[in-house]
Amino acid sequence: MSTHSAPRIELKEHTMKTRINIIDSHTLTIAIGTLLATAASAHGAITSTSGSAFFLGAAPVNTLYGALPGLPAYCWDEQSGVTASGVGVNITSNGFYTGAAPFTGVVSGTFDSHFIHFDASSGVANATGGVTFSSQIRAVIYQNVLLDATDLQFGSFGTTYATFDPFRSEAAALMLSQLTVSGNTLNFTLWAQNAAMQNRMSEVRVLTDAVPAPGACALLGLSGLIARRRRR
Repeated sequence: MSTHSAPRIELKEHTMKTRINIIDSHTLTIAIGTLLATAASAHGAITSTSGSAFFLGAAPVNTLYGALPGLPAYCWDEQSGVTASGVGVNITSNGFYTGAAPFTGVVSGTFDSHFIHFDASSGVANATGGVTFSSQIRAVIYQNVLLDATDLQFGSFGTTYATFDPFRSEAAALMLSQLTVSGNTLNFTLWAQNAAMQNRMSEVRVLTDAVPAPGACALLGLSGLIARRRRR
């Protein structure tokens, strides 16, 4: 009896260790898959809205005149992690802004982009609201020529923008529209209709700090653990 018990005990121990390694590897694989899925979907995002701002869960297919009449003013997340240099913008710091000749500067860096769209084709003249983002606002674009110049670079894939539409965020709208930037929140009053300007669109593109994909170090650590388990 004693001559056979030791090999059987060793065999049982080996089997148990093998099963534990398989379970551990399976658990680690699930964890890595979860982190990868989270990382793929991570980006700076609109976290809340107020007033007449309405968050769309997905970017619209069409933003041409009449496609999304307001109220409300629709907003959505565009691209994430866009690295760009020398981008022409209207606002680069906190403060209150209005007027047909807003400050124009340039920014460089890696940004997440977001969009606010108000279309007065329904006859409603203006929209007032606020949008809060998950990261700091770095630049705001609301002049038509600068929107046109950044549609391709920062716009949502699959969305048709009103690029080169002369009645998009034109000077008459900028005279009345008001924007206040404070940290990661943008408050706005967007005008797109008055006596001299009937049924137009007023739009804003917001660039925020890019939010890095989470768990990069954790992914490396988990990958190393799985590799070591498999070598054993």
